[in-house]
Amino acid sequence: MGILNTEVTYKSLSRATVLVREQAVIDPLCFDDRVRSSSGGDYGYDSPEGFIEAQVKELRESPSSYTRLMWESQEVLPIIWLEKDALFTPVNSIAERYRIKTYAARGYSSFTAVYEAAQEINGYKPVRVLQLTDFDPSGEDMVRDLQTRLQRYGAEDFEIEKIALTHEQVSDLGLPPMPAKTSDPRYDRFAASYGGNAVELDALPPDELERIVRDAITTLIDQTAWNAEIKKASEEREGIQRQIDELLENLE
Repeated sequence: MGILNTEVTYKSLSRATVLVREQAVIDPLCFDDRVRSSSGGDYGYDSPEGFIEAQVKELRESPSSYTRLMWESQEVLPIIWLEKDALFTPVNSIAERYRIKTYAARGYSSFTAVYEAAQEINGYKPVRVLQLTDFDPSGEDMVRDLQTRLQRYGAEDFEIEKIALTHEQVSDLGLPPMPAKTSDPRYDRFAASYGGNAVELDALPPDELERIVRDAITTLIDQTAWNAEIKKASEEREGIQRQIDELLENLE
């Protein structure tokens, strides 16, 4: 049985999660607070010698971080366009495994985000925009909106594929519905096609969300070319290590 999506139940759930985190029933830091954050703090070294030692150590170990541009040898470059900022962390964690850029919005995307994306897309290679939105009047319209605006700002040779949340996914997974907003100017068109209920992207179970995003990316990967880049990076890493070791020996 699901939990009704209301303000009362939301606040009750929030209080309950705080309680179990305070009591360490679950990991106190298992949720990511992307609004309330901190930054800054002291940094530096206790002496010049400490700085030099740290830099030499970093140089000696640096080949382990060497890698190649994995998408250079691929035919299509995917990017992810996410309506729900609250889902950025789980979606981006999947995308990062494959070195995919994730754009997160809060509803319709800002001019800056779309314009910058259009400049990056234009002229590089064919791009597949993997879009995730709510299944509601605005969410369905966001595909058209993004397509139109990317083209307006100069993007060429790209396709948009809405990978979630679709009507088929809502039906197949039995996701909990909620009344669509009748005040949305796109409501009538949406209701004529799908009825008066909507479903939020957040309703997707985490493992299902991961599967959808992962599968959408991996189906675009030429695995032979991908593996070749991994092998080449390993070979080049060994050569870099030899050169750095020789350089440091001469300096010492």
